[in-house]
Amino acid sequence: MTGKKCLPESVKTFNVRKILTLAVFGVLAFAAFSQHELSLSGQWLFRKANSSQDWLPANVPGAVHTDLVANGLIGNPYLGCDNLQLAWIDSADWEYWKTFDLPLNIDKKAEFELVFEGLDTYAVVYLNGVKVLTANNMFRQWRVPCSKYLKKTNNELLVVFHSALRVTDSLANRLPYRLPGGDWAYIRKAAYHFGWDWGPRFVTCGIWRPVYIRVMPKVDIHNLAITTLAANPQKAILSVDFDVIAKYKKSLKLTVSDTDSGKIYLTTQIPPKGIVANARFEVDNPKLWWPNGMGKQNLNRFRVLIHAGDELVYDKVHEVGIRTIKLVSEPDSIGRSFYFLVNGLPMFAKGANLIPPDFFVHGISDSIWVKQVDFAAQSNFNMLRVWGGGVYTPDAFMEECTRKGILVWHDFMFACSMYPSSAEYLANIEAEAIQQVKRLRRHTSLALWCGNNEVDEGWHNWGWQSQLSEYTGAADSVWNGYVQLFHHLLPEVVMRYDSTRSYWPSSPMYGWGDAKSMTHGDSHYWGVWWGREPFERYAQKVPRFMSEYGFQGSPSESVLRMFSDGQNLPDSAQLLCHQKHPVGYQTINEYMEREGFKPNDLLEWIDYSQLLQAQGYAHAIEAHRLSSPYCMGTLYWQLNDCWPVVSWSGIDYAGNWKRVQHYVQNLYKPVIAGAYLIDSVVVVKAVSESIKPIQVNISAKVFDINGNVLNQLIQNLTLQPNVALEVGRIPLTNEIIARNDIYLKLTVSIDNETRFESVYYFTRSPHKDILGMGMVQRIREIKR
Repeated sequence: MTGKKCLPESVKTFNVRKILTLAVFGVLAFAAFSQHELSLSGQWLFRKANSSQDWLPANVPGAVHTDLVANGLIGNPYLGCDNLQLAWIDSADWEYWKTFDLPLNIDKKAEFELVFEGLDTYAVVYLNGVKVLTANNMFRQWRVPCSKYLKKTNNELLVVFHSALRVTDSLANRLPYRLPGGDWAYIRKAAYHFGWDWGPRFVTCGIWRPVYIRVMPKVDIHNLAITTLAANPQKAILSVDFDVIAKYKKSLKLTVSDTDSGKIYLTTQIPPKGIVANARFEVDNPKLWWPNGMGKQNLNRFRVLIHAGDELVYDKVHEVGIRTIKLVSEPDSIGRSFYFLVNGLPMFAKGANLIPPDFFVHGISDSIWVKQVDFAAQSNFNMLRVWGGGVYTPDAFMEECTRKGILVWHDFMFACSMYPSSAEYLANIEAEAIQQVKRLRRHTSLALWCGNNEVDEGWHNWGWQSQLSEYTGAADSVWNGYVQLFHHLLPEVVMRYDSTRSYWPSSPMYGWGDAKSMTHGDSHYWGVWWGREPFERYAQKVPRFMSEYGFQGSPSESVLRMFSDGQNLPDSAQLLCHQKHPVGYQTINEYMEREGFKPNDLLEWIDYSQLLQAQGYAHAIEAHRLSSPYCMGTLYWQLNDCWPVVSWSGIDYAGNWKRVQHYVQNLYKPVIAGAYLIDSVVVVKAVSESIKPIQVNISAKVFDINGNVLNQLIQNLTLQPNVALEVGRIPLTNEIIARNDIYLKLTVSIDNETRFESVYYFTRSPHKDILGMGMVQRIREIKR
């Protein structure tokens, strides 16, 4: 930051008519002024930096790509192959400009700060010709004291964005070697912007979150969080933590009360001893908060008042669920456990991985984020994993997770690459981590902080070390930087500011090619799909906790038509442009052939690909759930899409449920049964996630398509929490198993009410009537 006058020449020559136009914008913005903030979001102007081009209308929050679309300069990047024609945007610098007036009734003695909630990514900010900020991190909030630069009228705000690609190249050239992984690692920007195997490459820029001028109060309270330190049905101990920035050293009076009953839990004085404050209080006979499926999401409404002398400086109601949560990962007789303990009870995690629900994150409204949580709750989830190649989730998402009982495993934003370890880079990350941990710690739904996605695996299994072999000492230097970041800096931030949450350095613990991936910690198993292994491998490859696995399936016809040219099969240019995996369609078609699916046109291909995907996930989820408590979690890749695409998602970009999502919803029910074949014998198992033992009736019947029962098993039994139990066995002849017109129907009933059903067929080309029965799958055959 500097006070040097350095307004770019391009702005000095700005058209007077445009200035008058922006002055009107400023009047509109000033209508949004509250007692404490003047919004500067809304209408701006933009253009290529250092050019003589005309200024064009822009929206803030926004991105240069969407502003170019709005001005008709590029087509919709989500349609056809337009996404391949836009690389020129990423290599250019761009500038955004706005004027504004201060409100007439503003307190002349007030002090102001300029706040950017998010700048993507390398930005230089000028206020009335003075450089006031240089930003270099998409994930940080930026605050700049600005009183001495402001005028009553015609304030000019300019933000110049430098090409992230060119900055990346410049940073990379500081070393004689390229860091293994991806260029996104050099800068603090969402990794998926550089392209992924489910998304396009747009290395965009822009003011992606709100911007405003804020009146700085005499006592400024930030990041107030109420968290549970200990809890049981008799008593809970809670902590109140917050940051204080005060202009005078007065003690603060903190009061915490129940909004509904008025009961006061805490009244205490906070001495002026720095910028971090803490206090504790107790709640008798608390109603505990539980994840979805384990109990109710009881929320306490605590009103928090903070007084500085006679002045009320903070008054807000916090909805808090009283609960304890801990990741248990300890050595055992098998290897190393991995499961979550909620209120002292083990939880089997059921859910998926989440990516940003739109590529251009500025356009993701709170309602869209909330919709992802609604999908999760409807699908019987109790957990979502926020993947480290995207963005930190907004408060609205976390709040809805709390209300719906969805625990959040939250990666820090690091994925699939080694990272720099310079002092400057680590200081930037530390500031980012502190901001995000302090912001998100207040949410009951937050369960785990994870350092990164697949970086440890990449280092040990993807040939990254060999890429550095010709550079003496490089491998040791890069690995030491990894240890410093993910085993020291980030866990220390979590321990310092969010000590009630567990930290896990890297997901997975071991790569799927290592035998330990099945016995130690969490696993990403990609032998199915990447390794082209059959779905039956899921029954053999059961880890302690499966945090990634998946298979691609087509989106709905309406989404596919958004980028299809109408040709019959998925090999047209438009369809290939929306398949980002290098051999995605070939892999799907290979698995189709194995299952005996032979589509004749595009519509049949859509249907069969969705059925194939659904069956793959069903095989995996059954294998995981019916192996508890050995395996204690299943999070498939992935819940959602960020644009119209053929991908691993259960829900397509338009919010349509693929067939697989209905299968997931069924298999994530609290009590399920499943079956597999061993030597012509059907083995039936069942499991319950109820926190108490439960009485069930399980029916397993083998039918032909005419409704004749060929064999059956009916049992009444008690299921213990998260302990899979073999119900019984049904012997069949080889002749029956070879028929394509028979099927097995499983039914679980509780108190004479059907709670779960599933249907299995036995051959790779089943009778069409069986395929029409809804959620059907081919039975898994397990070799001895």
